Amino acid sequence: MRFIGGGAFTYDELERASCRLANGFRAAGLALGDHVAFLLENRLELLIFAWGAQRAGLYFTPVPTHLKAEEVSYILADSGAALVAASAQHTVTLRDLQPALRNVRHWLTVDGPEPGFLALADFLEGQESTPSAMEFEGAAMLYSSGTTGRPKGVKRRLVAAPFGAEQLSPMYRHHGMTSETVLLSPAPLYHAAPLRSVMAVHRLGGSVIAMNRFDARALLESIETFGATHVQVVPTMLHRLLDLPKHVRESYDLSSLRCLIHAAAPCPIATKQALIDWLGPIVNEYYGGTEGVGITYITSQEWLDHQGSVGRAIIGEPHIMGDDGQELPIGATGLIYFANGPAFEYHNAPEKMDEVTNDRGWITLGDIGRLDKDGFLYLVDRRSFVINSGGVNIYPQEVEETLLKHPGIVDAAVFGVPNTEFGEEVKAIVQMNAPVRHPDATAAALIAFCRERISHVKCPRSVEFIDVMPRSESGKLLKAQLKQAYWRQGTQPCP
Repeated sequence: MRFIGGGAFTYDELERASCRLANGFRAAGLALGDHVAFLLENRLELLIFAWGAQRAGLYFTPVPTHLKAEEVSYILADSGAALVAASAQHTVTLRDLQPALRNVRHWLTVDGPEPGFLALADFLEGQESTPSAMEFEGAAMLYSSGTTGRPKGVKRRLVAAPFGAEQLSPMYRHHGMTSETVLLSPAPLYHAAPLRSVMAVHRLGGSVIAMNRFDARALLESIETFGATHVQVVPTMLHRLLDLPKHVRESYDLSSLRCLIHAAAPCPIATKQALIDWLGPIVNEYYGGTEGVGITYITSQEWLDHQGSVGRAIIGEPHIMGDDGQELPIGATGLIYFANGPAFEYHNAPEKMDEVTNDRGWITLGDIGRLDKDGFLYLVDRRSFVINSGGVNIYPQEVEETLLKHPGIVDAAVFGVPNTEFGEEVKAIVQMNAPVRHPDATAAALIAFCRERISHVKCPRSVEFIDVMPRSESGKLLKAQLKQAYWRQGTQPCP
């Protein structure tokens, strides 16, 4: 395992370090099914914590490092984390949150002693670097966007299975991953897809190269330098790779590459075709969610024969349902449900499970689509207005609530509008309590207002003003009416 610019470790070193941490968790009183969380950048300790918790039978949550204090506090409180670890740059934020987070019994820092935090080295003092006789499989509890409001923890029941009994998803077999795999991961490891892929390659005995941040040219250079066989990206990264001059792209030796995997957001047909033309038929795609209840997969050759599809199911069974709850025929468009997928629950939110489960026990991720006669799935739209920008889900309601804290705003609507590079970007329409005399300056001030309160990736990139916000007689915001005009003007995501 190597972090570019940040050190490396062998399997033996990972084994010893994760054993010490697992033993430390037990010595601290954490038992099967307890919860830990960590606020760490892409660095060695992130995976040591993930594997230490995994082999100690714990739930673990990597918290996105770009979140603001209130967002971090919500996840730490909702997850019920008993232990929280952080790098030095996040201890100041966490120190302010400590009085309110009574569920947290242990605060650790991986960068040496800090007031209010125990240094990781001190936490591990005296702990054995060999496996305990009682090691059980834990699980990541990652937070999914859902449809509205706060993120939800996706939780799988632990069954006290011995460590090592975890079965890999069939997706990694479709990727062609083996002990010879060299995976290059350019994304933050607090996201579900990169974390799961990296840990899967570890289980297979392959090698992992992690970038601290994505850079298109650096990614190509890393493929050549490390002989990467697999790379997993989101469509935003694909756009940036294709934006490089052709002579730059062709100056790198990419002959080691066996599979370029993309997911997490719609990919324009022209973009994918350009990737296949450049790299050959090694561009594979999957569709699913953090919930993992259903996954589809498509190879380059299958995609060329079914352009715009996200593939056939390899986990779960897709069904297309109409508004009346009845299953629709082949080719008809409706809400996508998956049957017979892995069981999960939304932590502390049984009502959210009820919202996504139909009377047959099938579960939806909230997307609209259709199936063709060969079983290939095509995404058409999202049922909700969750914004997907560069593979990151953004909840409009949270942004609207932030805007409405501004004393000059009467009403607000937030939704995604087309963005060639990111798929979607955040747009805000606001109704002010007084005439707007300087629209550009006022819009900039409102964006700055948001950036002070929530992560900048969630904040509007543009703001427009409206005299009266459209609402139904019942008070429901007619957001589709506002959004429709912008999508007519722009380029739709993949059909």
